[in-house]
Amino acid sequence: MAWKRMGRIFNPADYDWAGSHAQVPTPLLYDDRVRVFYADRNADGKSYTTYVDLDRKDLSRVIYCHKQPILDFGAPGTFDDDGVMPSYALRHEGRVLLYYSGWNRGVTVPYRNSVGIAVSDDDGATFRRLYEGPVLDRSPLEPYIAVTPSILIEDGLWRMWYISGVRWALVEGKYEPVYVIKYCHSRDGVSWDRPNHLCIPPQHDRQAFSHPTVIKHLGRYMMWYCYRDSVDYRDGEGAYRIGYAESPDGLDWTRMDEINGLGTVPGDWESTMTCYPFVTAIDGQVVMFYNGNGFGRTGFGYAVLEQDQ
Repeated sequence: MAWKRMGRIFNPADYDWAGSHAQVPTPLLYDDRVRVFYADRNADGKSYTTYVDLDRKDLSRVIYCHKQPILDFGAPGTFDDDGVMPSYALRHEGRVLLYYSGWNRGVTVPYRNSVGIAVSDDDGATFRRLYEGPVLDRSPLEPYIAVTPSILIEDGLWRMWYISGVRWALVEGKYEPVYVIKYCHSRDGVSWDRPNHLCIPPQHDRQAFSHPTVIKHLGRYMMWYCYRDSVDYRDGEGAYRIGYAESPDGLDWTRMDEINGLGTVPGDWESTMTCYPFVTAIDGQVVMFYNGNGFGRTGFGYAVLEQDQ
């Protein structure tokens, strides 16, 4: 598998109106453009969702920047009162649905995450919450975190791959989250049957996964994700790298990180970290949007799949 790096598209440091990050790039296709939702951060470190539009014929060209959040923070006490980050956007029955990660600050641990849905009735011009509460949250079998979904709709069945927390590990006096990729499904995109199905076992007990993205291509399911250690992972030795797995059915996966072909680049905006991949088909090409250093502090770029196997 060979990816051709096409370079960085958007760097928030280049714009005086932007905050500190352009994290978790999440595309939605239009006839003449690709809208990329992303999470910026304000001066208080709270993530909010906004977007840029790219020329569909030249994804390196930004043609519009939306300078305001598309959603306010949730009401005090709700699941997203401390942050809103995009995860997956799709069109369904004339509306745009944006699944997003809501943040709450914690006391015993730094935070908790859940999944909410924002909806647009004007093809992405404005958004509102579909519900004040989350559609995927902690449960009896998943007591920590449920967040960052990737979704495919097949024959009326909504299939979701998402991040589930398994514990908080105490590392050098600080609690760090450890999470894995699980699977669930739904008939309406709101109420989810959660069989507690683990997709990819970690290689060791400190390994954490994030941001799965799943496509069906050439007769098989293909998943990209990022993984890290729980030690020295903030641009250090344990920092995120992009991994890859394949499956015949979307349930049983074979991990194949070694063929992903998209590591770090010395001296560049992605020199210490590659993370938060989102893979989609655009005009006959398989395209990956992704972040580099600092969990999106250096912006996002893209790559094109040149060779598959």
